[in-house]
Amino acid sequence: MEYFKKYIPNILSVLRLPLAFLCVYYTYSLKPVFLIISLALFMIASFTDYLDGYLARKWKIVSKFGKIMDPIADKVLILGVMFIFSYEGVIPWVLTVIIASREIFVTAIRFIMLSKKIVLASMHSGKVKTFSQVIALVGVYVLLIVNSWIDVATVNIVIKNIILLMILWVAGISIYSCVDFLNRNRRILSKHI
Repeated sequence: MEYFKKYIPNILSVLRLPLAFLCVYYTYSLKPVFLIISLALFMIASFTDYLDGYLARKWKIVSKFGKIMDPIADKVLILGVMFIFSYEGVIPWVLTVIIASREIFVTAIRFIMLSKKIVLASMHSGKVKTFSQVIALVGVYVLLIVNSWIDVATVNIVIKNIILLMILWVAGISIYSCVDFLNRNRRILSKHI
């Protein structure tokens, strides 16, 4: 069992990638049944993200593969769903672009530093950002499902505004976590980039 233990977090990261693609695929139609399937896949994939991080910390397992695969799987999951919601007009494109820009920028810096054998630690604000993204997207799913059952004009407007507020929060915390990341790693980045 000890031998296999070191591979479990990596397996969970790899498993998250097809779950993310399926999640995006089922989100595309915005039909209630497919949204429910996509929501279930999204929650499973999000749980595997939490679980692989928890197990890696608990068992003190760090691998190069995990350092690369984990953030890629996370970005495909979160940004894939956000892009579909923006394409369908649920989330404003400008907010998705802000959030995606932060994710790509910080991930690119991490990969550059990783190529120099420097691991930049996760910040608390980054964890709050990730948690906020997951909760907001679960909220969007639930509100879209509820909206499809009710379909009353007043309710539609309220739901649209709630979704906008949730994604505004995520965009704000994304910007804050990016600034926090740059500030806390300023010395290291100035030497190596």
